[in-house]
Amino acid sequence: MSSKSYARSWWWLAAVLTLTFVLGLAKVWVNIERVDLSYRMQRLQVEYSENQELRTKLTIEKNNLLSPYRLKDIGEEMGMFFPSDRLVRKISP
Repeated sequence: MSSKSYARSWWWLAAVLTLTFVLGLAKVWVNIERVDLSYRMQRLQVEYSENQELRTKLTIEKNNLLSPYRLKDIGEEMGMFFPSDRLVRKISP
């Protein structure tokens, strides 16, 4: 084996080892990112679920506050009343 082919062999060995090392690091980095994304996705799912619950509660509260029965009671407390038929003007199209 000549010194030229011997040097070329070492160069190829070094290149293959370097490439293997770089690919190994890339694989580890990708796995760490995957785990981080998985944890973030879990947190976002929990937050989404909590927001859905809050939305449901707020919709119920809105419906309670705008309930005709509740508004009627508040109107009566404030001295309001339903107008009589003679006080209502009907506009025909």
